Amino acid sequence: MTEQPHHDQLREAFETHEDTNIDPAAVYARVQELSTKYKRRRRGAQIAAGGVLSAGLVAGAINLPAFLPANQPVTNTAAGVPAGAPAKPSAAPSNGPTDYDRNLEAYTEAGYGYDNAGVLARLWKMNGDDRLAVKAEAGRRLLLGETLPIKPSPDAPVEEETISPEQDKQFQAFFNAGYTWTEAEKLAKIWKIKDPADAKLEAGKRLLAGEELPVKPTKENVAAALENKRASAFWEAGYEAEDAAKLAKLWNLKDTWSAKVEAGMRLLAGQELPIKP
Repeated sequence: MTEQPHHDQLREAFETHEDTNIDPAAVYARVQELSTKYKRRRRGAQIAAGGVLSAGLVAGAINLPAFLPANQPVTNTAAGVPAGAPAKPSAAPSNGPTDYDRNLEAYTEAGYGYDNAGVLARLWKMNGDDRLAVKAEAGRRLLLGETLPIKPSPDAPVEEETISPEQDKQFQAFFNAGYTWTEAEKLAKIWKIKDPADAKLEAGKRLLAGEELPVKPTKENVAAALENKRASAFWEAGYEAEDAAKLAKLWNLKDTWSAKVEAGMRLLAGQELPIKP
């Protein structure tokens, strides 16, 4: 069974907790101080995916919102948070948990993991790349008292392997261009590379050198990567979830995520926002 790309886990986790009271800018600043050493995860003997920092380094190095790990404890020793603390803060979001949050929590508490979401996506004919949505749907059904068509199998524990900052840049280039694990498998086959994770590194290296790859990402994933980049700019500028809520109201946007993306787009274009961080 295809192993989970951990960068995809990171994006998934950030989306899950994007409206919590964690201060991403503060975490990001601390990560920059600590990120002299990088690690990636292995599941058993196979590399699951690219450059993920250990929980002790909080997560992600350069692009925090794109690299906050899922199903891993978030720790920040500088901020006095003990190792092993849950990724979700003890304080509830200002607007309380949503039905979506409850669905995801029900899925996790039932013992289901990432690979289960992939199987369910195939059974329900959902997008296998958007496993967060699959988990939410499964959780919704569980809360309604339904029995899922598969037994739960939590994600296996992972081992850590050190990678270099240069490799981390290569992984980021790969994902920021809109590529996913699916394209990595195709590239590995074309380049005769045994491990798709190594194909990501090679792809990132070529992208950084300005080369075109023989496989193109989907338009949907390119758009998602661009949104993620813009949302990252919002956090990195020092804004918080409360600021996104204010901007959504000012701009008549439907949700805070749209406000973060719009704000990030304006910031990257050198524009000033109507509110200060």
